[in-house]
Amino acid sequence: MSMSRKFKAAKIQLTLVGEKHPKGVNHILNNVTENVSEDQFNLLISAMETLTTEHVAGADVISTQSLSRN
Repeated sequence: MSMSRKFKAAKIQLTLVGEKHPKGVNHILNNVTENVSEDQFNLLISAMETLTTEHVAGADVISTQSLSRN
């Protein structure tokens, strides 16, 4: 028996740190494409830092796949 995997969804969780959130606060962005490029990721970080005036201290890309038996 073999298993097949299919991309289902992805999201990015950014941890922002700043004067208002010295310990950090997480922001989750849903509906991310399967293959986020480094350029897209850098643009996202730049936009979030500009909009929030906080620093992006970390990020996690969370991908969900569906599994089915063949």
